[in-house]
Amino acid sequence: MLKRRNSTGSQPSSEESEFEEFECDSNPKRPRTKCVKFGEVTVFYFRRRQGFVSVPSSGGSTLGMARTHCLVECEDILEYNCEEAYVERKIKQILPVPLKARRKLLRISGVKRILKQEEDDCMQLRLSRIICGCNCGDICYPETCQCSLNGIGCQVDYGRFPCSCSSDGCQNLNGRKQYDPSTIEKHYSETFTKLNELAIALV
Repeated sequence: MLKRRNSTGSQPSSEESEFEEFECDSNPKRPRTKCVKFGEVTVFYFRRRQGFVSVPSSGGSTLGMARTHCLVECEDILEYNCEEAYVERKIKQILPVPLKARRKLLRISGVKRILKQEEDDCMQLRLSRIICGCNCGDICYPETCQCSLNGIGCQVDYGRFPCSCSSDGCQNLNGRKQYDPSTIEKHYSETFTKLNELAIALV
């Protein structure tokens, strides 16, 4: 089963109010501030289903989840944050799920019929991602470059793929982009830091 967090709010008990007023600063000269304290997290669990929303690199069917949840749990927010941190560490080590393992997961979840058409569609998409880009060589001319004629910019992910043009020789009027791992890593680090700060602020 998959799970999704819906909210961090909780229903107040008879002994607690939804908003607890307390002094956020020990300085008596500053005005008292109303703050919100979160106590529980509501977690919704979903059964696995055939996904139809992604393209597995190793082939086979995709993994998704049911439209409606099958279980609801309320957890203490501190315990939930610790569990999420543990899951996040595990996710960083997760490798692509092999074709047979995905089929087994779907069978265990009660999927009796796995539609083969999805596998064929995903294979066509994988092929289209390989056969792409221009083959102009070092220099791209707007009147002959496949990318330029289709109204898109050239792009180089690594080496000379998918486009073979060089940064100095590309004359595509729609521009040229080159993958920069350091930019991606910087964006990931900044986003991860912001999310951590937000999670700490909610505790």
